[in-house]
Amino acid sequence: MKQRLTNPLFIAAVVGLAYQILEKYGVAPDFGTWQIGVDIVSYALIGTGVYSTFKAEQKSEDTK
Repeated sequence: MKQRLTNPLFIAAVVGLAYQILEKYGVAPDFGTWQIGVDIVSYALIGTGVYSTFKAEQKSEDTK
């Protein structure tokens, strides 16, 4: 299931379906605003995914 959720085509299909549903009920923002929102969320998810691959460096305290 996790592989399906991270598939870019599946994400695009879900986003397209969500926009069509919002448009049907008349509450969808204009497409440019929608696209900016989707881009921001996508970049945030990509950024957290990349950030999580780095190992945390342990800081050692100097005791003198």
